[in-house]
Amino acid sequence: MKQILLLLSTIMSISILAQPKWFRLTYRDDPSTTISIGWTGASGTLYYDTVDYASNYSQYANSQTTDRTTSYKGNTHYFVRLTNLNPGTVYYFTVQYSSTASASYSFKTISDDPNQALSFISGGDSRKDLSFAGIGDPPCWGISCRQTRRDLNTIVSRVRPDFVAFTGDYIRNYDVPFVVSSEDDWDEWFDDWTYANGPDNRLTPVIHSLGNHEDAADLDNLFDISNTDVYYASNFSGNLLRLYTLNSEPTDVCADLTQKNWLENDLQQNSMPSNTPYWKIVQYHQPMVPHANYSSRTDMINCWSPYFKQYGVRLVCESHAHVMKTTYPLLYDAAASSSYNGLVRDDTLGAVFIGDGSWGAPPRTAYSPISNVTQDVEQTSGFFFINVNQQRIEIHPIIPFADSISGVPQLLDDIQGTNLPNGVPLWRPANGSEIIIIPRYPLAIEDNERSHNTIVSPNPSNNFVTVDFTDKLADNVSIQIYNARGKLCEKIDNVNGETYKIDISNLCLGVNFINIVSKYDVESHKIIVVK
Repeated sequence: MKQILLLLSTIMSISILAQPKWFRLTYRDDPSTTISIGWTGASGTLYYDTVDYASNYSQYANSQTTDRTTSYKGNTHYFVRLTNLNPGTVYYFTVQYSSTASASYSFKTISDDPNQALSFISGGDSRKDLSFAGIGDPPCWGISCRQTRRDLNTIVSRVRPDFVAFTGDYIRNYDVPFVVSSEDDWDEWFDDWTYANGPDNRLTPVIHSLGNHEDAADLDNLFDISNTDVYYASNFSGNLLRLYTLNSEPTDVCADLTQKNWLENDLQQNSMPSNTPYWKIVQYHQPMVPHANYSSRTDMINCWSPYFKQYGVRLVCESHAHVMKTTYPLLYDAAASSSYNGLVRDDTLGAVFIGDGSWGAPPRTAYSPISNVTQDVEQTSGFFFINVNQQRIEIHPIIPFADSISGVPQLLDDIQGTNLPNGVPLWRPANGSEIIIIPRYPLAIEDNERSHNTIVSPNPSNNFVTVDFTDKLADNVSIQIYNARGKLCEKIDNVNGETYKIDISNLCLGVNFINIVSKYDVESHKIIVVK
């Protein structure tokens, strides 16, 4: 009898292990029409539709087999990359494995309409406390760091942001024999991320920054982020917001000329009168303006912040120092006598810096406020809820209290850009719990300065597209082709005439952008490359 029970227990354990689990979403491409869905456990076929058929996978209109499988950190991970989705649409999916299927989950694609507001959460440093092992920082007080991480994940599930912008350092990533390993920590991180799932199994996509406690291989194998995408940019709600994810891990970002040149070029390409987004926001891990434990990154200030000033970046999301901080709007001015390493307060045009990464990591002792730099700072855990529309960016810092999580309202709507509901525990420092940023609007280009008015067809296409300039060009232009992450794929200079044919058969499938660049403007066309 004992042998039979042992056998049944073993079969049940194998069955549980073989189920799909730890579902997660990210973007490798245009967030309005694509998504990458990952899970761990069992291989299977993903079925999806705009109607929820629960586990009845045969009822779903669409299906797709696994695009990629990785074996990493002690588990096998499966990824399906969905393309040609409809913007601003809720999709449901289930994974069929063996003779059954998982529960159904849902996600919503981002709108491509700049009139549609959006909301997201910014935060990072979610590793648990390791002080019991005799290493690391002081422990979290009151509750464990892991419980803090779970509580903040629970808030994600309840306030229902459109996505999470994670600023790096998921786990500690130190292997301590017989105590903790990075494999164990990753398992716990994925277990805890399920707390971010809504009660209706709504999943929140994550945009990933590289921290110092993971490497590009971690993001690649665990989240399906390409090894080359340690820095990239994506548009949200059409041209409402362009979010830049940068790599702050080089010891001197000035020496990283590839990233530096890309940043300058992309900001310039997306700052022309006809295509500049309403907002540019930047995220990365190690802070220019740390408020605990670290020296300022003068290399980042010298090599990145001049571009922030020139091209109108108004919000910067940092991490790494394990405190809650907000700054006054800061602008680069190396010649100013009262500057903080080249940054000065400018309430009209400056960028607000928020951070510094306390999504469960042990909060550190905060620095005293820096004159004309620090708005507020405190040794506490939390992250930031950010609502964006054409008129303003509204930022609310959220902190977790174990006895207040139950009072956080549960949102279940499908409205993109939902505001933060009442009842969420907010950080309430001396200068207030809300930050408002007003835009610096670009000047419109005069119609008589436009040098081209083009049509790109056919779209979608799998081999060639023709650029039709309608009228013969008065000046030569450059045709530049970018993927959806802002990486240059091809450049054709000195184009003239009335039409130009482009071979797109070697471009990545999905969304790409053809930019027609003149001395006055950049005209951008989204094209879909299909098989």
